Amino acid sequence: MRKIFLLIVIMILGVIPAFAGALSQGEQAPAFSLKSMDGKKVALSDFKGKVVVIGMFHICVPCMNQAMEFNKVRKQLSEDQVVVLGINTNGDSREAVAQYLSKFPEKVEFPYLTDPEKGVYKSYSQRDMPTVLIIDQKGILNARAPAVGADQLVPYIKKML
Repeated sequence: MRKIFLLIVIMILGVIPAFAGALSQGEQAPAFSLKSMDGKKVALSDFKGKVVVIGMFHICVPCMNQAMEFNKVRKQLSEDQVVVLGINTNGDSREAVAQYLSKFPEKVEFPYLTDPEKGVYKSYSQRDMPTVLIIDQKGILNARAPAVGADQLVPYIKKML
């Protein structure tokens, strides 16, 4: 019994540091500046005054599915008020990301950024794959969730507008 208790304590202590210091709801979103797949520089600060929906993605099927949900969001909400971004947070090469995107059932309708240094992954303490972040008009993290459908995202974002 005592060995089991010690094992549980060791497991908990090993997990807690991974989540220590993770960005929480209500905190200022860390700045970033990355390049899109078409070579344009995109910075979070470019979107002050708009709601920003970010997908932290790797090269995987759940991330592709989330990107397709983001396409639905993009079609339902005004680009004047809401920005949708996808970010490859795994440090994959631009070529690998391009090959991955070419296999999607439809073209992404939002900027897809690469993060070769994994800075966004680190500063936002990514835990889930994919991770969806919603940043409000003032640059504050409003929500963080694993994969979520457009049917839930759109009404949530509309309440922020």
